Amino acid sequence: MIRRASVALLGLTLTTGALAVPKDPVKFAVTLEQMRGHYDASLLNYRNGDLMMAAKHAKHPANELYAAVQNDLTPALRHKFLADYARIDQTLAAKKPYAEYQKVMNGFYADVDAALATLGATRNDPKFAAQVIAQILENAEQEYEEGVQSGKVTNLAEYQDAIYYVARARGWFDKNAKNFPQHQRDGTATALHDAATVIARKGDIKALEKAIDQAKEELAEISGVQQAPKSSNAAYFANIDRLLNAAKAHYAGGMSDDAEEALIDAYLENFEYLESPLAKKDKALETKLEKTLREDLRALLKSKPSAQTFNAAVDAAVADLKKARALLGE
Repeated sequence: MIRRASVALLGLTLTTGALAVPKDPVKFAVTLEQMRGHYDASLLNYRNGDLMMAAKHAKHPANELYAAVQNDLTPALRHKFLADYARIDQTLAAKKPYAEYQKVMNGFYADVDAALATLGATRNDPKFAAQVIAQILENAEQEYEEGVQSGKVTNLAEYQDAIYYVARARGWFDKNAKNFPQHQRDGTATALHDAATVIARKGDIKALEKAIDQAKEELAEISGVQQAPKSSNAAYFANIDRLLNAAKAHYAGGMSDDAEEALIDAYLENFEYLESPLAKKDKALETKLEKTLREDLRALLKSKPSAQTFNAAVDAAVADLKKARALLGE
């Protein structure tokens, strides 16, 4: 999951090429790494013979995350990404040997690198890299909270996401550490090691929060940008209401892409943070809202319904959100 960082990339020189620099370079990079994390997990499960879990991870990049970056990709890269998704799905469905699945996945990873290259010099700026690492780690923390309870894995997919998100953060750190001040470099390295250790032993979420908070503090010293404090449940609900209203207004105005982006933000950057506490109160309602906000409303949008039909579906989701708000005492 991705939380939009309300930050300015201070001191960065943004370069342009065939396409203007993404409007939010940090979110762009983090979303691409989140895609890779899902596919890393899919590869692990494929190799271990768990094709169902491999397929579960594989569906997220194309079905959930692509819409968040497509407008920032060049037309050529959009074509390549969609072709990659299709090849990955076909290889998975055909149950090809692991080597073939890995080969098509490597093709996608190469296209992700090409997408990141459109950031130009920004990609190699230590301030930018520090922000990307911090955001990936924050996402890993949230996935872990949803995947592990009392030392036991309760949601394998979320737990594996946490593992690979931290690995992706470590990859960015390793590539950029030489450009970080030594004190912050050493502190971040220790915190990353501690975070990976907690996840491996399925430790308490508080221990993971401590390690990731330490990493974020060191990274903030490098970037000059403090991560926004975690929002309250009430703030997440308010954000979702605002974004769903925006989606209705955008759709009525003929701006389907803007409506879809509002739906994506409502789920990825807000509702995902409510899933764990809501599931403890009413798992059925949490599951229903997750499907509605993540899949159903976007699928309806793509079918080009009347504004009245779309509004009715959104209003039904809002009614369920009111029930969730009451359950959480907000």
